[in-house]
Amino acid sequence: MKVRFKVTNVFKKNESCYNNIKIRYIVNSGGSRSSKTYSILQLFVIILMDKKNYKISCYRNLRIDCIDTVGQDFKNIIEQSGLSDRFVHNIKDAKWLCKATGSVIYFAGTEKIHKALGQQNNIIFLNEISEFSLAVFNQLDQRTRDKVFIDYNPSKDFWIESYRENSAASFLHSTYKDNPFLTIGITSKLESYNPYKWDVTYVENGEIHYEGKPVSQKNQPPPNEVNIKNNTADKYLYEVYCLGLGSEKPNRIYKGWKVCTDQFFEALPYEKFYGLDFGVSSPTAVVQICFDGDRTFYVDEVLYKPMSQMGVTLAEYLKEPRGVNSLPLVDVDLITICDSAKLQMVNDLANQGLTALPALKGAGSVSRTISSVQSFNIVYTESSKNLKEEYLDYSWKLDRYGLADDSPELHKPDHLMDSLGYVISWVINYLGIGSV
Repeated sequence: MKVRFKVTNVFKKNESCYNNIKIRYIVNSGGSRSSKTYSILQLFVIILMDKKNYKISCYRNLRIDCIDTVGQDFKNIIEQSGLSDRFVHNIKDAKWLCKATGSVIYFAGTEKIHKALGQQNNIIFLNEISEFSLAVFNQLDQRTRDKVFIDYNPSKDFWIESYRENSAASFLHSTYKDNPFLTIGITSKLESYNPYKWDVTYVENGEIHYEGKPVSQKNQPPPNEVNIKNNTADKYLYEVYCLGLGSEKPNRIYKGWKVCTDQFFEALPYEKFYGLDFGVSSPTAVVQICFDGDRTFYVDEVLYKPMSQMGVTLAEYLKEPRGVNSLPLVDVDLITICDSAKLQMVNDLANQGLTALPALKGAGSVSRTISSVQSFNIVYTESSKNLKEEYLDYSWKLDRYGLADDSPELHKPDHLMDSLGYVISWVINYLGIGSV
């Protein structure tokens, strides 16, 4: 049976990449409502009805979100295409089975990553990949035989951008203008974010231009008076959701950090300390830091791995020689500041030879720690990939009015940010250079 869909150019581009044996990573970036997710799912319906015993898994950070958004889109496609009698829907397992081919598609979350990592797939689809850590992505990627589909609304300096240099990756950019099936209401809503007068700006090399130059404080286009009067104009929302461009989140907690080489960090003559955040199924995160005695902390990512994957106790893992230099991950003679909420784990490390101490905590400790870190210059090593990812995505929670709360966003990777906060707060107190 030939399946008939109303499709956009976004579908056609994804289909072309799927049929190209040289392409493994099919990365859909761009604005909201461009049909990225919907087009990928339409393609999956065709694949499921064509391939025998094929397995596709779709992931979001939370299972409930994946079922309610991506899973619901897939259900709509099946029903609207008159294909309900050709599939069996297992609601409990969030699974659809194609009767004729035995192929299946699952909708899952990565909050219980050990379950996701037990599965082998022909294809995976990572929806809103900005919610995923690089470590989770790598684990899912290495368990996938054929293709990896990805979609996201871009944000500045997001780690997936490094894949643009990968010859096996194809980046497909789209905006709402690539979707001719949108209602006027949706289109009007997206266009209401535009802070600039219509038809005076254009996009070039990922930036908004006006009169031949990138828009800046010195090169401002005329304002969109209607949107500004209606209080709907928003530069960040316009760039990310309407134009599909990378733009720095306005509610980011940390900004202005710099990068140094690993060799530079190793040669620093200052006293070093460790910070540790425990994780069993989520990553155990360890950083090493030192302070220059003035206003700068230097940071190196040491460990980012769940204890459930270590095969030995955490203390044994930290003390065993590892890596090319055959040195332990942690020098047992250096102070390690740990999450004090897991006091028994801190005591276990101390009993097994590490100089482990609990972090300073108390009422308001999270916001107080963040304030302390913000008051110093931070320089991290170029090999600290997971730390960079968390730093770029660590943001204040927004309230119902879009205003920043005094607590970080939930369900975002923050393990290294926590371990960094523990040790910097402790060092500040230890050296008497500030209050926490």
